[in-house]
Amino acid sequence: MTITEIKAKLGLITLELNTAKDADGNATDWMRHWNNEEREAVSIHKDLVAEIKSDKNLNSLGLQTETRTGEQGSYTAYRIVKYAPAETTL
Repeated sequence: MTITEIKAKLGLITLELNTAKDADGNATDWMRHWNNEEREAVSIHKDLVAEIKSDKNLNSLGLQTETRTGEQGSYTAYRIVKYAPAETTL
């Protein structure tokens, strides 16, 4: 998938990303989009953000999904990842 396809699948026009922080409030290497109305989070590593910015048609992206529980209840967490081709197949 491309970033355009992922945004369409999530029903988003843009990903408004901010640097994610760990439990101690320290900045991490991850960026996060939060939709409070839908209780959805979208995370992506900063290195992948830079790669997508340089190639908007990058088509090796995937979307991982899980349900998490936060302080105010459950929410859906999405993670945008880059898949590498298999080194070998059997």
